[in-house]
Amino acid sequence: MNEQATAWDGENRARVLHRRDSYLSKIAAAVLALCALAPPARAARWETTRKTVIDPINSELHRHLPSFLKARDLDALLGLYATDMGSGLAWEGAQPVYTGGEEQTFRWEGARGAERLSDRYGRLLDMFATIDRAELRIDRVGWRQPSAEGYPASVRLIVRGTRPDGARAQLEQQALLRIARQGDHWRITREEITARQLVVRREPRYAVATEVAGIANVQSNGASPPFHLFGGAESPVRASSGSAVADVDGDGYEDIFLAGSPDAVLYRNNCDGTFTDVTEDAGLPRPYPAAATGALFFDYDNDGWPDLYVAAVAGGDRLFHNQGGGRFVDVTTSARIPPGRWASMATAADYDRDGFLDLYVVRMGDHENGAPRPNYNARNGVPSTLFHNNGDGTFTDVTARAGVGDTGWDLAGAWGDYDDDGWPDLYVANEFGGNALYHNEGNGTFTERSAAAGVNDGGAGMGVAWGDYDGDGRLDLFVSNMHANSGWALFHPDFPAPVPPLFRLLALFTPEVQRRTEAFLDRLTRGSTLFHNEGDGTFTDVSDRAGVRDAQWGWSAEFLDYDNDGRLDLYSVNGFISGPLLDDV
Repeated sequence: MNEQATAWDGENRARVLHRRDSYLSKIAAAVLALCALAPPARAARWETTRKTVIDPINSELHRHLPSFLKARDLDALLGLYATDMGSGLAWEGAQPVYTGGEEQTFRWEGARGAERLSDRYGRLLDMFATIDRAELRIDRVGWRQPSAEGYPASVRLIVRGTRPDGARAQLEQQALLRIARQGDHWRITREEITARQLVVRREPRYAVATEVAGIANVQSNGASPPFHLFGGAESPVRASSGSAVADVDGDGYEDIFLAGSPDAVLYRNNCDGTFTDVTEDAGLPRPYPAAATGALFFDYDNDGWPDLYVAAVAGGDRLFHNQGGGRFVDVTTSARIPPGRWASMATAADYDRDGFLDLYVVRMGDHENGAPRPNYNARNGVPSTLFHNNGDGTFTDVTARAGVGDTGWDLAGAWGDYDDDGWPDLYVANEFGGNALYHNEGNGTFTERSAAAGVNDGGAGMGVAWGDYDGDGRLDLFVSNMHANSGWALFHPDFPAPVPPLFRLLALFTPEVQRRTEAFLDRLTRGSTLFHNEGDGTFTDVSDRAGVRDAQWGWSAEFLDYDNDGRLDLYSVNGFISGPLLDDV
């Protein structure tokens, strides 16, 4: 039985990972491994529902409405509605908020009432001389609350472009809809605008300078086994790896290391806005001999020069000592760093306060020989590793003693003293399930407190950042997760959710099974999480209130004050394989 299940998992996982033309290629890796438990009749019912309900709604709302809006085709837009009137917020009542910032921000409040949809869209189109991008994101459909007007749905319309005065602008509008099938098409039968916000900026603060700066590396990683699972040599996922920034030669300007395989590259800052590839001159290997992932500059021997640690999923982790002036030598063996395997990234902190930076290496699961088990809370990953800095140029693996050998399929980690006791704590993000918060006990050991602190999360964790975003003196926590724009489809009653037979039987007697199943799917697909530090060892999820839940398919993230106003802002990297609709992941 176990051998059959293992064989099925491997076959299904390989098949799912090759479906690059759909957003489900990633979600399935986490939720469909148990769908074989669904009876054939249920699977067939879902296939019918997908073709007659899910796909048509996705086509009409997610695809056609934004394309008609971008084309400024008012007649086609109105043709998607089965009513001439809308309700909710009127166009009057825009109030400036966040005054004093570089951007102008307006939020609509107060005035509400009925208006003709032709007037509503006419006013919207008048705001933009050109529309660069339009999206309609469906957050949730109330499949279990139909009425004569159809199913309730919550959506967000996002329009980016240029105003008639030349300023750049983005409008975000939230609405409650009713959608119903009428003949061969799905139509909007009611629309109520519940929130509207406009951000305007005269000139962009940043400009893409990659080519001018001389950065030519694309961070390919052909030697990485997990990326081959997504389609082999032609897979777009292969172009992905870590980066690190430090002034390696002491000239006062930051240099850049880009990990990858075969081309890991060190770029020296020429102090004039351009960079030069100095990889070989700096003593770093080319081609790089491992499938490099994360990279970290840190001064492990306190000589004033940033050293370089490069993690790898295959071929071994490596430590390069900066001998001064940006000249590196491989000291992996002499520093007693074992080769390791399936490393995602490394992060450094002096966890025992002995004056020397220690190293935590975050590790994922073995993508070549297994799958996450259980797929909603995997604990069969390669254990992450804590290396204690002995202060003599060597490190000792103290993972077991410290109690931080997390076995999730971990992609990210970060140190932060969340309780202000003077000892750095550690947060680790699991791509498949609950995360870990290791509290530093101050004696060389840690206690896992994610559940007690309220930060277990349970999404597809891929990035971690600590920062005091509200200026209350306490470190808050941001976790990058996967946001699926088509996740709303998974909540349809016909979807064969990953529920074992025993729980399906229980579902006949209690709605709790359905509630927990939907909670699991919501955690997996809802997006990123911002946790506010309450100052008592606990955190509160404020993602929706803060407006950072939908960071799309999140990877790494970082707090920074980009406009120098004294408040931390948040930058989140996102993106994944897409189908014909570039935002449909």
